[in-house]
Amino acid sequence: MKRCEFLKRKIANYLRKEQLLKKQEYTKLEKPFLTKARKNYSIANLMFKISEQNDFKRALALPESFETHEWVIIVSYYSMYVSALAALAKLSFKSKSHAATIAVLEHNYVRKEKLETKHVDTLSKAYALSENLITKLVKNKTRRETAQYDATPAISREMAITALADAEEFITKVEEVLGS
Repeated sequence: MKRCEFLKRKIANYLRKEQLLKKQEYTKLEKPFLTKARKNYSIANLMFKISEQNDFKRALALPESFETHEWVIIVSYYSMYVSALAALAKLSFKSKSHAATIAVLEHNYVRKEKLETKHVDTLSKAYALSENLITKLVKNKTRRETAQYDATPAISREMAITALADAEEFITKVEEVLGS
């Protein structure tokens, strides 16, 4: 079975279960989601700087050993996810499920063979949201789950740096695709 047909069935199932909603009014959420994504990314950067710089730690009365790399990864993922919600809003979707969000992104921005007439203008930009960036979104979801739910997460500074870089690249690409 073609991947596109598989994604269509998944999306129809998410719509039926109301994990994914479609209404024209959701398009107004695009800009607020992009703003929120950038704010979350700024927070992730701030947490990384606090973890790295003793001046920040002293100003906040934190011990020099304080670090919060796990939260850098979690917030980086959420910044990516919220930018993905902006991309869905552009298509009149609102998602209540991370899996539904990823399915719609892949179907409409990576694999979709035809776009509705209203999306023709964004066709060239939409394909710029490459499969590589979708893979990064999925990879960061796994990192976020490990950091958030593992009692003794093996979170490293390098993972936090990678999560921040992936988030910046993903959000920037979504902004380019949406013409923001």
